[in-house]
Amino acid sequence: MRSRMESIQEIQNAYSLVTDLFIGIVDEKGDAFTPFSFPQTVEIGALTYIQDRLKEIIPNSCHFEDSLIYDFIPGLKMYIIPFRLPFQRTFFLVSGFFLEEGTKHEVLNFSGKTVQDTSLFPLVLQAKEYSEAAKQKMLRQLENACKLIGQLWAAEHERMQYQKKMREMKETVHFLSDPHADVDSFLTHVQKRTDALDFIGFAVKSEANVFTVKYFHSGTDRSMIGQKFMLGEGFLGQAMAAEKFQIWTDIQEDPRTHFFKRFGLLPSSLFCAPVRLHGENKGLLFGGSFHRAHWEEFLVEEFKFLSSLFQSIYLISSLKNQINSQRIQWFTMNEILRLLANTTDGEKLLSIFLDMSMYLMESPAACVVFRKNRLSEQITFLSRGMDETLRSVYQKDLESRFFTKPLHGAPFTKPEVYRFNDQWFLEYPIICQEHFYGILSVAVDQPHPPQKSKECLITLANVCGISLAMAENGSEMNREHEFYHFLIDLEQYFRPDILHHKRKAKEIARKFCRSLDLNDLFQDMIQYAIDLINLDSAIIQKYFPNKKIQKYIEMYHYLLENPMDMKEEKIPLESKIIFLAFQYEIDPESVRQLTDQLSQAFILFLEGLEEEEKEEMTPGKTDEEKGEEGNVPHGFLQSVNLSRREFEVLDLVLKGASNQEIAEKLSISYHTVKNHMTNILQKLGVSDRAQAIAKIYQMGYFPKLD
Repeated sequence: MRSRMESIQEIQNAYSLVTDLFIGIVDEKGDAFTPFSFPQTVEIGALTYIQDRLKEIIPNSCHFEDSLIYDFIPGLKMYIIPFRLPFQRTFFLVSGFFLEEGTKHEVLNFSGKTVQDTSLFPLVLQAKEYSEAAKQKMLRQLENACKLIGQLWAAEHERMQYQKKMREMKETVHFLSDPHADVDSFLTHVQKRTDALDFIGFAVKSEANVFTVKYFHSGTDRSMIGQKFMLGEGFLGQAMAAEKFQIWTDIQEDPRTHFFKRFGLLPSSLFCAPVRLHGENKGLLFGGSFHRAHWEEFLVEEFKFLSSLFQSIYLISSLKNQINSQRIQWFTMNEILRLLANTTDGEKLLSIFLDMSMYLMESPAACVVFRKNRLSEQITFLSRGMDETLRSVYQKDLESRFFTKPLHGAPFTKPEVYRFNDQWFLEYPIICQEHFYGILSVAVDQPHPPQKSKECLITLANVCGISLAMAENGSEMNREHEFYHFLIDLEQYFRPDILHHKRKAKEIARKFCRSLDLNDLFQDMIQYAIDLINLDSAIIQKYFPNKKIQKYIEMYHYLLENPMDMKEEKIPLESKIIFLAFQYEIDPESVRQLTDQLSQAFILFLEGLEEEEKEEMTPGKTDEEKGEEGNVPHGFLQSVNLSRREFEVLDLVLKGASNQEIAEKLSISYHTVKNHMTNILQKLGVSDRAQAIAKIYQMGYFPKLD
């Protein structure tokens, strides 16, 4: 494929032959942009003279916007036609030579006397004489040539831009697929690849209405990292306040550039793009040039494109950080559980928990002051990250505040910030079974630490309390009980989402078990097992010795890998119900695809639940309205707390209807009737229909006869 320069040269050659004039394209300095085209052979000396003369003429003529007829030498004329190629600076089409009509003899005589370079004489001899009409006609032809060259350039430029975008997309896809790609590496990649950007950076929200530059690339300059700006302050703050992509050009003298000038940076143009995640502004991508006062349209579009890519990179990076954080939290929780399961040395455990406190809360120092035994007078102080002086004086301060007089229960009920020796400490009491053991304290960098830090401290203090209590009494039964409840507390902090799924799964499993008429012990075992299903098997075997529970959880994990084996009789019913309930909460569609009998019954049961929930949302009748349907004593419905639909089911039961007849009568499913009956029996505090009928009659209610 021909290049655009080759195509332009062909147009130039063709017009030179048609017009019988030399044609060339030069820039604003007069330097040749294309080789000149001549209809006849020209001496080297003449060509050199033409090139040198144009370097004198063009800089003095470039301020004109219209076409000119210029005397190359007195009487020998040429055209100078300015035009702009798309997205480029101004160029000039130069063409000549010609003479005014009837002036050739006069020009030859004058040139012979004044022009020393004899190589120009053939140009005068070959020049044609033009009338005024011929001059204008030729000018229009040459202007058309400029338009044609501009169109060709634009089309070629568009093609090259498309190819460039395709390369960028491929590079981006490759970049996004790199497991090591992150925000910083992306900015480095962009700054090196984009010639129009002399610097690029990203500021993150650090406080309310305050943003901090976290990444900045400008060659080797990193001086702006850590600098802050307020919402609405300067260019960057205004872009955040506007919440939209913005471009500023020719800003060298704008006072708002002071934010950059403080660090020796003098931007001439700037773009800003707010970055949003989950509907919230998370930061600002910005970049600029020190040399370009204006940006062409294609560059603006490229910056918008880069901003969109950065949004994707930031989202991916945030998700990676979230996943890594969750992995770290799970790893930490499992390590805590392993420690509790394998040692009763309270002091050793607390030393390890101090390290974990500093790690999880990103703190430079932490300490714990405690009594190993509630009846002991000996006070122990353990610390990490403190020098000897701070350790000594802070220990005395803690002892004087919390151990000089007997304490019953907690000295305070939420984490409190305490200032000591120009350092902030977040403190929380170590409590277990309402017994006060000591204080856990972690250094923080501000008087108002985030809520996440407070929640973390509470969890770790609870762990410390359990550790000391277990070390004190050593009872295996108590340890398992404490361990179980501690697990729930730990999940409340580390993975509240998983705890929420477990609670929903337990509720579904309980209702499904009741619909199958399974006893309370069966239901309790399932509830207990659901709470433990995500623990390591080693922890379960070590700390929860119940063989049945271990078996249920083991087979649950087997079903996760082999869901089609739900039909196998060797798998306990408990494991199947655990699998159905928890998997439905996590991935409902995967459960609906199962075809075994129990799964199908579970799906029908869920449909009944959905019907029941819809009915509960329907406004019911008042007690007086319901009373008109039968001989209802005052306050009867309030005392048994029945819904409208449950009242209708109970009324038909009293009339002797079976579950199938009730379903047909009320136009609901058989499983929905069973669910209603389960709820009615539970609310009445009875175990079967006969007891329910007897209790209703004792309460004075009799069904209305049809």
